[in-house]
Amino acid sequence: VYNVEPYIKRCVDSIIKQTYKNIEIILVDDGSPDNCGIICDEYAKKDNRIKVIHKENGGLSDARNAGIKIANGKYIGFVDSDDWIHTSMFEKLYRELIINNADISCCKLIRCRHEEKRTEKKFDNKITQYNQVEYLKKFFKIGSQECVYYAWNKLYKRELLEENQYPINLTSEDVVGTYKVLLKCEKIVEINYPYYYYFYNTDSITGGNFSKKDFDLIEIWNQVIEITKERNLNYLWMAELNRYRIDYTLLMRMAFQLKFSEIQDLYCNEYTEMLKSLKEHKKFLLKSKIPFSRKVTIVLICWNYKLFTKIVKINSRRY
Repeated sequence: VYNVEPYIKRCVDSIIKQTYKNIEIILVDDGSPDNCGIICDEYAKKDNRIKVIHKENGGLSDARNAGIKIANGKYIGFVDSDDWIHTSMFEKLYRELIINNADISCCKLIRCRHEEKRTEKKFDNKITQYNQVEYLKKFFKIGSQECVYYAWNKLYKRELLEENQYPINLTSEDVVGTYKVLLKCEKIVEINYPYYYYFYNTDSITGGNFSKKDFDLIEIWNQVIEITKERNLNYLWMAELNRYRIDYTLLMRMAFQLKFSEIQDLYCNEYTEMLKSLKEHKKFLLKSKIPFSRKVTIVLICWNYKLFTKIVKINSRRY
């Protein structure tokens, strides 16, 4: 919980109202500068299932790790404080985890702006089982463009999580945390229904304009590669593919949000290194199963990034 006073009640209320009642609710006040800490304490007085941790600001990962340390349950789930969940989410996740004897159960999500929700007609509640290799292919986006590395929208067996599960002082930390969990799993089940409502908050860590924190993604995927090498796993080529994709992703983000002169002034070293890396690994990316449109943009970026940023600006409305 950090600086989310307008949203915190919506989030906590959705957890209190869960149809599965035997839950422990841990609210981690990560040194929030607004009234969130007071609101959390008020909730704890009304519901004896709620525990509140007040701590100095350490970031999302540090807050998650603090919650894990005091959690008493056999299973753990996470909810970000500006999001909210369907009233039956944890009942559904718990039921499928037990029935299928799985290590993790997960559901789909809906991305929301304000209070509106996208259509749910394409979802059918179908249950899909994955072994470790099958789900890691989804994690690495092999044959899929779906993001599944999020810490939330899942229920985990407690023994899968370490007290320092998530790397601190980095954004997108759930990439590493989820990867470490999946390496301990034999079976994952997924419900094809959006029980998690992800609020697109432009004031959040992942919202807003491009900043130096976006480059954390490079370190995050370097850590994934390092873990893979240390354990001598067969997933190295997948990890490297995603690491090189990050060069492309960040160069694209900068092209959309910044002028080329701004990129040179603000992020000259980072942009130079990423462009060099993308050129070195261009053939590897072009041979992989990524959308053809991305292959075209990779070629254009490597050919003339300055010209590419101008093309993006001219066609920004169409994009």
